[in-house]
Amino acid sequence: MKKRNFLLLIAAFVFVLKACQKEKSQESGIDPGGTPPTDTLPVPGDTTGGNTNTEVGTWKFISVQGTGGQTAEFTQAGNAIKAVSASNFTSQNNAGTVTFDSSTMTASGITLSVNTTATTYFYQGGALVDSLNSPLNQTVPPQNASSDYTKIGTDSLYFQNGGFLDVLTGGLLPSAPSGCKVLFAGNTLKMTIVYDTVTTQDYQGVPANITLHSVFVVTLQKN
Repeated sequence: MKKRNFLLLIAAFVFVLKACQKEKSQESGIDPGGTPPTDTLPVPGDTTGGNTNTEVGTWKFISVQGTGGQTAEFTQAGNAIKAVSASNFTSQNNAGTVTFDSSTMTASGITLSVNTTATTYFYQGGALVDSLNSPLNQTVPPQNASSDYTKIGTDSLYFQNGGFLDVLTGGLLPSAPSGCKVLFAGNTLKMTIVYDTVTTQDYQGVPANITLHSVFVVTLQKN
């Protein structure tokens, strides 16, 4: 395979924060979102465990930090090809508020911008053949959403609206998981969202196995 054609094909699977653009594609495997951690799923009898920290109130949206990696593997003309991509960012130009009552969480005017670079390493037959830096620049317009939620133990939240956390990450998740971890520190609340998925995607007749792992940490500050 010519190197130029190899790079053009494999670039189609490069990790980007707006992966899939929420469009339908030919996929199989684990549904986007993977399996939520067991301690973020509601169980009868769960309580707050006497936790003195509370999410109830109004919070200012400070930022979202994201780290992610994607591995794409496929075969072309008998050659085993793999692309390994990684990216990280801290959002800028952040604005908006998040309000909790005892059962509902509401996000208002959440907006942010991301300016970073994804680095992808290309392997053919197990040997590194090239690398590519791809700019990732995106500004997210103000978004609003709400969801009923359940507090699980002292450090987890479960959202009935499966797409709600997508808004808190500026629409950067292909599909949001159902739960997240929370950490209180003074007047700051950090929400950690883990996204894992394994799919098979078809690009111009070439099926590729895609493994995606992303972690988003949303920081809120009490008003």
